[in-house]
Amino acid sequence: MMVSNRTRGRRAIFCRSKVVGFPYHMKIILVIADERGRNSVFITDDLRVYSLKKAVQLAKEKKFSNVYPVQRRSGTYLRTSRNVPKEEQLETLAVSSSQLFSFANSAGSVLSHLAFNQYLRLRANALKRKESRPYIYIGNIAHLSKKTARKRLKEYQACIFDAAHKFEVDPYLLGAIIIDELARFLFFEDVLEKLAVFHIGKDVSAGIAQIKMETARGLIIDEYYNPGPGDPELSSKNVKKTSRKILYNYVKQPKHNIFFAAAHMRALIDRWKKFVDLRKRPEIIATLYSIGRGKRPHGNPKPNTRGLQIAGEFYTLAKVWLP
Repeated sequence: MMVSNRTRGRRAIFCRSKVVGFPYHMKIILVIADERGRNSVFITDDLRVYSLKKAVQLAKEKKFSNVYPVQRRSGTYLRTSRNVPKEEQLETLAVSSSQLFSFANSAGSVLSHLAFNQYLRLRANALKRKESRPYIYIGNIAHLSKKTARKRLKEYQACIFDAAHKFEVDPYLLGAIIIDELARFLFFEDVLEKLAVFHIGKDVSAGIAQIKMETARGLIIDEYYNPGPGDPELSSKNVKKTSRKILYNYVKQPKHNIFFAAAHMRALIDRWKKFVDLRKRPEIIATLYSIGRGKRPHGNPKPNTRGLQIAGEFYTLAKVWLP
């Protein structure tokens, strides 16, 4: 893991070699394994993120400490050097991509992972060095500066209001949900970008509002929203057979993404209206948004911590940032 001596650790992390742009003897502190269990993304002690291909290249150039490349018929991968303590071995440092997505959505069991916790602390500290106060916190971890969140939200202001108007939902709640997704996923944007190639065929979430592929498919089937009118593959009759890869290319586009988000909110309101008027319960809409469409409606829904933060703190921010 990281060097425990504070002064020596900083010198080790930030000392540069003659090769411009790369630290001398980078140390891998966290590994993300893909859905097949293969180590695919590597994060170093200076928070750089490398794909397997790039990490192998750097290992061959001896830019990493404690690892070396191994060639097999199935491809090249990295292996931990001999006599490396267990806590610094790649197998110990690895978390699955599903655990990473779980944390981004609701913390999950990955918080008990020592290497992942160390990464979170380093990432939060780097954020505070790079960006000014105040910050958006998820739990007790600073994820994003409010300045950055406001800037990103303002880029999509017109689209947010257009989508809210079309689906008759609260534009500020839509904005608050997007603030929440920005805070959770921008924190891992560089990691998730390199993982996308392994997950594009899965039921992943995509875009600024983090819409899941099957949520989007359901909204098209139910004729709430169609991102590609005239495209037979995206018709309500045919979309069941459309691959997630094709769907992904539409869902990730900002306009479609925000319209899908508003459609998702409207679908939740419609689905639950027999039991409760969700228009008066923004904290429940915010809670259900990340859970998905599968929750069975009933008359006494309870908000979770995430829903309360969206309907409270983030809703207030949205009203200020989206006048």
